[in-house]
Amino acid sequence: MTFGGNSCDGVPAPDTLPFITAALSLGLALLTIPGNFLVCLAVLTDPYKRLRTPFTFFVINLAISDLIVGMVVEPLSIYMHFREGFSLKLNNVWSIHMSYFISCTASVLNLAALTVDRFTAISHPLQYRARLTTTRASVIAATIWLVSFTLPFIYFEVGYLPYTFVFANTAIALTLVIFLATYAGSLRKMRAQVMEWNMLRNSSQTEENRAKIRAAAFERNITQAFVVMLGLFLCCYTPSLVMIYVMNLCSSCSCYTIHVCRDMQFVFVLCSSGLNPFIYAWRLPNFRKAFVRILRWRKENEEVLPANTVSMGNTATPAEGFA
Repeated sequence: MTFGGNSCDGVPAPDTLPFITAALSLGLALLTIPGNFLVCLAVLTDPYKRLRTPFTFFVINLAISDLIVGMVVEPLSIYMHFREGFSLKLNNVWSIHMSYFISCTASVLNLAALTVDRFTAISHPLQYRARLTTTRASVIAATIWLVSFTLPFIYFEVGYLPYTFVFANTAIALTLVIFLATYAGSLRKMRAQVMEWNMLRNSSQTEENRAKIRAAAFERNITQAFVVMLGLFLCCYTPSLVMIYVMNLCSSCSCYTIHVCRDMQFVFVLCSSGLNPFIYAWRLPNFRKAFVRILRWRKENEEVLPANTVSMGNTATPAEGFA
Protein backbone atom coordinates (compact mmCIF):
# COMPACT_ATOMS: atom_id res chain seq x y z
CA MET A 1 0.00 0.00 0.00
CA THR A 2 1.41 3.43 -0.90
CA PHE A 3 1.60 4.73 2.65
CA GLY A 4 4.36 6.58 4.39
CA GLY A 5 7.31 8.61 3.27
CA ASN A 6 10.18 6.18 2.76
CA SER A 7 12.04 5.23 -0.41
CA CYS A 8 9.32 2.72 -1.38
CA ASP A 9 6.70 5.43 -1.98
CA GLY A 10 7.14 5.35 -5.73
CA VAL A 11 7.43 1.56 -5.90
CA PRO A 12 4.10 -0.18 -6.69
CA ALA A 13 2.85 -2.90 -4.38
CA PRO A 14 2.96 -6.55 -5.51
CA ASP A 15 0.17 -7.20 -8.01
CA THR A 16 -2.03 -9.40 -5.84
CA LEU A 17 -1.34 -7.81 -2.42
CA PRO A 18 -3.89 -4.94 -2.65
CA PHE A 19 -6.66 -7.35 -3.68
CA ILE A 20 -5.79 -9.75 -0.86
CA THR A 21 -5.87 -6.89 1.66
CA ALA A 22 -9.18 -5.61 0.24
CA ALA A 23 -10.71 -9.09 0.48
CA LEU A 24 -9.51 -9.49 4.07
CA SER A 25 -10.91 -6.04 4.93
CA LEU A 26 -14.27 -7.03 3.44
CA GLY A 27 -14.39 -10.25 5.45
CA LEU A 28 -13.46 -8.42 8.65
CA ALA A 29 -16.11 -5.74 8.01
CA LEU A 30 -18.79 -8.44 7.70
CA LEU A 31 -17.59 -9.79 11.06
CA THR A 32 -16.94 -6.51 12.87
CA ILE A 33 -20.10 -4.52 12.15
CA PRO A 34 -22.85 -6.99 13.23
CA GLY A 35 -20.84 -8.30 16.19
CA ASN A 36 -20.13 -4.91 17.75
CA PHE A 37 -23.58 -3.57 16.87
CA LEU A 38 -25.05 -6.52 18.78
CA VAL A 39 -22.93 -5.66 21.83
CA CYS A 40 -24.20 -2.07 21.83
CA LEU A 41 -27.78 -3.23 21.29
CA ALA A 42 -27.52 -5.76 24.13
CA VAL A 43 -26.51 -3.06 26.62
CA LEU A 44 -29.01 -0.46 25.42
CA THR A 45 -32.00 -2.83 25.36
CA ASP A 46 -31.18 -4.82 28.51
CA PRO A 47 -34.55 -4.86 30.37
CA TYR A 48 -33.09 -5.91 33.74
CA LYS A 49 -30.18 -3.41 33.66
CA ARG A 50 -27.75 -6.24 34.41
CA LEU A 51 -25.36 -4.90 31.78
CA ARG A 52 -25.45 -1.30 33.09
CA THR A 53 -22.25 -1.46 35.15
CA PRO A 54 -18.96 0.48 34.98
CA PHE A 55 -17.29 -2.62 33.51
CA THR A 56 -19.81 -2.94 30.69
CA PHE A 57 -19.58 0.83 30.20
CA PHE A 58 -15.95 0.26 29.16
CA VAL A 59 -17.06 -2.74 27.09
CA ILE A 60 -19.58 -0.70 25.10
CA ASN A 61 -16.98 2.05 24.69
CA LEU A 62 -14.67 -0.58 23.21
CA ALA A 63 -17.51 -1.84 21.00
CA ILE A 64 -18.14 1.70 19.68
CA SER A 65 -14.49 2.15 18.75
CA ASP A 66 -14.51 -1.27 17.06
CA LEU A 67 -17.76 -0.37 15.28
CA ILE A 68 -16.02 2.70 13.82
CA VAL A 69 -13.34 0.34 12.53
CA GLY A 70 -15.99 -1.79 10.81
CA MET A 71 -18.10 1.06 9.42
CA VAL A 72 -15.37 3.54 8.44
CA VAL A 73 -11.85 2.09 8.38
CA GLU A 74 -12.57 -1.23 6.67
CA PRO A 75 -14.81 0.17 3.88
CA LEU A 76 -12.15 2.82 3.20
CA SER A 77 -9.55 0.07 3.14
CA ILE A 78 -11.56 -1.90 0.57
CA TYR A 79 -11.96 1.20 -1.63
CA MET A 80 -8.33 2.34 -1.37
CA HIS A 81 -6.83 -1.10 -1.92
CA PHE A 82 -9.00 -1.82 -4.96
CA ARG A 83 -7.94 1.49 -6.46
CA GLU A 84 -4.32 0.64 -5.74
CA GLY A 85 -4.75 -2.83 -7.27
CA PHE A 86 -6.04 -1.26 -10.49
CA SER A 87 -3.19 1.32 -10.46
CA LEU A 88 -5.59 4.24 -9.93
CA LYS A 89 -4.55 7.41 -8.14
CA LEU A 90 -5.19 7.44 -4.38
CA ASN A 91 -6.84 10.64 -3.19
CA ASN A 92 -7.42 11.75 0.42
CA VAL A 93 -5.43 8.81 1.77
CA TRP A 94 -5.22 10.70 5.08
CA SER A 95 -8.89 9.80 5.73
CA ILE A 96 -8.16 6.10 6.16
CA HIS A 97 -5.00 6.84 8.15
CA MET A 98 -6.74 9.16 10.62
CA SER A 99 -9.84 6.99 11.09
CA TYR A 100 -7.56 3.97 11.57
CA PHE A 101 -5.37 5.65 14.18
CA ILE A 102 -8.27 7.28 16.08
CA SER A 103 -10.40 4.14 16.34
CA CYS A 104 -7.51 1.78 17.06
CA THR A 105 -6.03 4.10 19.70
CA ALA A 106 -9.44 4.22 21.39
CA SER A 107 -9.68 0.43 21.16
CA VAL A 108 -6.32 -0.31 22.81
CA LEU A 109 -6.79 2.40 25.48
CA ASN A 110 -10.18 0.91 26.34
CA LEU A 111 -8.48 -2.45 26.77
CA ALA A 112 -6.02 -0.75 29.12
CA ALA A 113 -8.95 0.72 31.09
CA LEU A 114 -10.59 -2.71 31.25
CA THR A 115 -7.33 -4.15 32.56
CA VAL A 116 -7.16 -1.64 35.41
CA ASP A 117 -10.88 -2.16 36.08
CA ARG A 118 -10.45 -5.92 36.51
CA PHE A 119 -7.35 -5.52 38.69
CA THR A 120 -9.18 -3.07 40.97
CA ALA A 121 -12.27 -5.29 41.15
CA ILE A 122 -10.16 -8.28 42.24
CA SER A 123 -7.70 -6.48 44.53
CA HIS A 124 -10.10 -4.07 46.26
CA PRO A 125 -13.65 -5.36 45.68
CA LEU A 126 -15.33 -3.23 48.37
CA GLN A 127 -13.63 0.00 47.35
CA TYR A 128 -14.18 -0.83 43.69
CA ARG A 129 -17.97 -0.90 43.96
CA ALA A 130 -18.01 2.31 45.99
CA ARG A 131 -15.51 4.36 43.98
CA LEU A 132 -15.95 3.35 40.35
CA THR A 133 -19.30 4.94 39.63
CA THR A 134 -20.85 5.39 36.21
CA THR A 135 -19.92 9.08 36.33
CA ARG A 136 -16.25 8.31 36.91
CA ALA A 137 -16.33 5.65 34.22
CA SER A 138 -17.80 8.28 31.85
CA VAL A 139 -14.95 10.68 32.66
CA ILE A 140 -12.38 7.96 31.94
CA ALA A 141 -14.13 7.08 28.67
CA ALA A 142 -14.22 10.76 27.63
CA THR A 143 -10.50 11.07 28.41
CA ILE A 144 -9.77 8.03 26.24
CA TRP A 145 -11.61 9.57 23.29
CA LEU A 146 -9.91 12.94 23.84
CA VAL A 147 -6.48 11.30 23.64
CA SER A 148 -7.58 9.17 20.69
CA PHE A 149 -8.69 12.22 18.71
CA THR A 150 -5.70 14.44 19.54
CA LEU A 151 -2.68 12.08 19.46
CA PRO A 152 -3.12 11.01 15.79
CA PHE A 153 -2.72 14.62 14.60
CA ILE A 154 1.02 14.02 14.94
CA TYR A 155 0.56 11.98 11.74
CA PHE A 156 0.17 15.18 9.69
CA GLU A 157 3.61 16.30 10.84
CA VAL A 158 5.61 13.07 10.57
CA GLY A 159 3.78 10.89 8.02
CA TYR A 160 2.36 7.38 8.12
CA LEU A 161 5.38 5.18 8.81
CA PRO A 162 6.90 7.33 11.60
CA TYR A 163 3.49 7.68 13.24
CA THR A 164 2.94 3.92 13.26
CA PHE A 165 6.14 3.85 15.31
CA VAL A 166 4.64 6.45 17.69
CA PHE A 167 1.40 4.42 17.87
CA ALA A 168 3.33 1.22 18.57
CA ASN A 169 5.37 2.80 21.36
CA THR A 170 2.53 4.68 23.06
CA ALA A 171 -0.93 3.14 22.85
CA ILE A 172 0.06 -0.47 22.11
CA ALA A 173 3.13 -0.62 24.34
CA LEU A 174 1.34 1.16 27.21
CA THR A 175 -1.55 -1.31 27.05
CA LEU A 176 0.87 -4.23 26.94
CA VAL A 177 2.80 -3.00 30.00
CA ILE A 178 -0.42 -2.38 31.95
CA PHE A 179 -1.68 -5.83 30.97
CA LEU A 180 1.46 -7.66 32.11
CA ALA A 181 1.72 -5.71 35.39
CA THR A 182 -1.93 -6.07 36.36
CA TYR A 183 -2.22 -9.67 35.20
CA ALA A 184 0.58 -10.74 37.56
CA GLY A 185 -1.13 -8.97 40.46
CA SER A 186 -4.59 -10.27 39.50
CA LEU A 187 -3.32 -13.85 39.37
CA ARG A 188 -2.06 -13.65 42.95
CA LYS A 189 -5.33 -12.17 44.15
CA MET A 190 -7.39 -14.75 42.27
CA ARG A 191 -5.50 -17.59 43.96
CA ALA A 192 -6.23 -16.07 47.37
CA GLN A 193 -9.89 -15.66 46.46
CA VAL A 194 -10.18 -19.28 45.33
CA MET A 195 -9.11 -20.39 48.82
CA GLU A 196 -11.68 -18.03 50.34
CA TRP A 197 -14.45 -19.35 48.06
CA ASN A 198 -13.63 -22.93 49.06
CA MET A 199 -13.84 -21.98 52.73
CA LEU A 200 -17.22 -20.34 52.17
CA ARG A 201 -18.57 -23.43 50.40
CA ASN A 202 -17.42 -25.65 53.25
CA SER A 203 -18.84 -23.36 55.94
CA SER A 204 -22.47 -22.85 56.90
CA GLN A 205 -24.61 -21.99 53.87
CA THR A 206 -26.00 -18.71 55.16
CA GLU A 207 -27.60 -16.23 52.80
CA GLU A 208 -24.62 -13.92 53.21
CA ASN A 209 -22.16 -16.66 52.22
CA ARG A 210 -24.29 -17.64 49.23
CA ALA A 211 -24.36 -14.01 48.10
CA LYS A 212 -20.56 -13.80 48.41
CA ILE A 213 -20.16 -17.00 46.37
CA ARG A 214 -22.46 -15.66 43.62
CA ALA A 215 -20.61 -12.34 43.53
CA ALA A 216 -17.24 -14.10 43.43
CA ALA A 217 -18.39 -16.39 40.60
CA PHE A 218 -19.62 -13.37 38.65
CA GLU A 219 -16.30 -11.55 39.02
CA ARG A 220 -14.43 -14.73 38.09
CA ASN A 221 -16.42 -15.12 34.85
CA ILE A 222 -15.78 -11.51 33.88
CA THR A 223 -12.08 -11.78 34.68
CA GLN A 224 -11.69 -15.02 32.72
CA ALA A 225 -13.40 -13.45 29.71
CA PHE A 226 -11.15 -10.45 30.05
CA VAL A 227 -8.02 -12.62 30.11
CA VAL A 228 -9.17 -14.23 26.86
CA MET A 229 -9.73 -10.74 25.37
CA LEU A 230 -6.21 -9.71 26.28
CA GLY A 231 -4.82 -12.97 24.94
CA LEU A 232 -6.53 -12.07 21.67
CA PHE A 233 -4.98 -8.61 21.94
CA LEU A 234 -1.52 -10.14 22.17
CA CYS A 235 -2.16 -12.45 19.21
CA CYS A 236 -3.32 -9.55 17.03
CA TYR A 237 -1.06 -6.72 18.13
CA THR A 238 2.24 -8.53 18.69
CA PRO A 239 2.71 -9.43 14.98
CA SER A 240 1.62 -5.91 14.06
CA LEU A 241 4.15 -4.46 16.51
CA VAL A 242 6.96 -6.55 15.00
CA MET A 243 6.01 -5.46 11.46
CA ILE A 244 5.93 -1.78 12.50
CA TYR A 245 9.47 -2.10 13.84
CA VAL A 246 10.56 -3.83 10.63
CA MET A 247 9.05 -1.04 8.50
CA ASN A 248 10.76 1.70 10.47
CA LEU A 249 14.09 0.13 11.42
CA CYS A 250 15.01 -2.35 8.69
CA SER A 251 17.16 -0.42 6.21
CA SER A 252 18.09 -3.53 4.20
CA CYS A 253 14.51 -4.79 3.66
CA SER A 254 13.19 -4.85 0.11
CA CYS A 255 10.18 -2.78 -0.94
CA TYR A 256 8.26 -6.03 -1.36
CA THR A 257 8.80 -6.75 2.37
CA ILE A 258 7.85 -3.18 3.33
CA HIS A 259 4.60 -3.35 1.33
CA VAL A 260 3.64 -6.70 2.84
CA CYS A 261 4.40 -5.46 6.37
CA ARG A 262 2.37 -2.29 5.82
CA ASP A 263 -0.74 -4.19 4.76
CA MET A 264 -0.46 -7.11 7.16
CA GLN A 265 0.18 -5.02 10.30
CA PHE A 266 -2.95 -3.10 9.30
CA VAL A 267 -4.98 -6.31 8.92
CA PHE A 268 -3.76 -7.78 12.21
CA VAL A 269 -4.90 -4.68 14.11
CA LEU A 270 -8.33 -4.86 12.44
CA CYS A 271 -8.71 -8.52 13.47
CA SER A 272 -8.94 -7.54 17.14
CA SER A 273 -11.98 -5.33 16.46
CA GLY A 274 -13.77 -8.15 14.67
CA LEU A 275 -13.17 -10.86 17.25
CA ASN A 276 -13.78 -8.97 20.52
CA PRO A 277 -17.62 -9.30 20.49
CA PHE A 278 -17.44 -13.09 20.22
CA ILE A 279 -15.40 -13.17 23.42
CA TYR A 280 -18.30 -11.46 25.25
CA ALA A 281 -20.85 -13.93 23.88
CA TRP A 282 -18.61 -16.89 24.61
CA ARG A 283 -17.50 -16.08 28.16
CA LEU A 284 -20.01 -13.69 29.79
CA PRO A 285 -23.40 -15.24 30.66
CA ASN A 286 -25.27 -11.91 30.83
CA PHE A 287 -24.11 -10.92 27.35
CA ARG A 288 -24.84 -14.39 26.02
CA LYS A 289 -28.41 -14.23 27.39
CA ALA A 290 -28.89 -10.74 25.95
CA PHE A 291 -27.69 -11.86 22.50
CA VAL A 292 -30.00 -14.89 22.55
CA ARG A 293 -32.95 -12.73 23.62
CA ILE A 294 -32.35 -10.20 20.83
CA LEU A 295 -31.97 -12.86 18.13
CA ARG A 296 -34.96 -14.85 19.43
CA TRP A 297 -37.14 -11.72 19.55
CA ARG A 298 -36.30 -10.94 15.95
CA LYS A 299 -37.04 -14.52 14.85
CA GLU A 300 -40.36 -14.57 16.73
CA ASN A 301 -41.42 -11.26 15.17
CA GLU A 302 -40.60 -12.56 11.70
CA GLU A 303 -42.73 -15.66 12.35
CA VAL A 304 -45.62 -14.01 14.23
CA LEU A 305 -46.19 -10.97 12.02
CA PRO A 306 -47.46 -12.85 8.94
CA ALA A 307 -49.58 -15.20 11.06
CA ASN A 308 -51.22 -12.46 13.15
CA THR A 309 -52.13 -9.99 10.42
CA VAL A 310 -55.73 -9.66 9.27
CA SER A 311 -56.43 -8.77 5.67
CA MET A 312 -58.67 -5.66 5.29
CA GLY A 313 -59.03 -4.86 1.65
CA ASN A 314 -55.65 -3.75 0.38
CA THR A 315 -54.20 -3.20 3.89
CA ALA A 316 -53.09 -5.42 6.76
CA THR A 317 -53.45 -4.49 10.42
CA PRO A 318 -51.92 -6.26 13.40
CA ALA A 319 -54.15 -8.67 15.26
CA GLU A 320 -55.25 -7.62 18.74
CA GLY A 321 -52.55 -7.97 21.34
CA PHE A 322 -49.65 -7.92 18.90
CA ALA A 323 -47.18 -5.08 19.37
